[in-house]
Amino acid sequence: MNILSINIQTNNLEVSKQFYTEVLQLPIIESLEESFTLQVGQSILTFEQTDVNVEIYHYAFNIPSNQIENALVWAKAHLSLIENVEGNLVTTFETWKAKSIYFTDNNGNILEFIAREDIQVNVQGDFSPSQIINISEMGVVTEQPMVQAEKLIADYGLSYFEKNEPTEQFLALGDDHGLLIMVTPNRNWYPTSIAAQFTPAEIMIESNELVVSLLSEELK
Repeated sequence: MNILSINIQTNNLEVSKQFYTEVLQLPIIESLEESFTLQVGQSILTFEQTDVNVEIYHYAFNIPSNQIENALVWAKAHLSLIENVEGNLVTTFETWKAKSIYFTDNNGNILEFIAREDIQVNVQGDFSPSQIINISEMGVVTEQPMVQAEKLIADYGLSYFEKNEPTEQFLALGDDHGLLIMVTPNRNWYPTSIAAQFTPAEIMIESNELVVSLLSEELK
């Protein structure tokens, strides 16, 4: 599964634009009065201005499988990093065959660089955000993850992530290239103590040659 694009909201459009273009160094595709759109590897990320309070989003970026240590060096110099419960800046997920670095953007959103062993993309030299492959995960908050997941499986042929056992509180749909992370409200976003809350988003995915646009409101 591929996440083609996500469209999310911010209360600070200009500051968000500055963070994503100057700090994360992502190329801007379009800039309008009330929104801007970025190229994130093979994916697209759009922010829309809103005056309504916005809860915290969680999403992740795939990076080359051999670049986690170099990414950490870069991230320490540019980003506000989040330690895991062990006090480390790199988290190893043995079952997922992945290593992650967590950080926040200007909105407090929880972002992640994740290097997946099974994607097998290797890049030599220092890390830079230009190496981001795509948006690899998008968090979706829903009262009944299993119910919504089964509906998406039936309607669009999605599948549970084979490296993660689904539960009533947390599950993943897709594969290493793209995952919908579905969680119940008030479950903390790892590795923080920030409780997951509903956030409006439009997520466009591609799976089994089918392109689907999902509204988080419909999955709530």
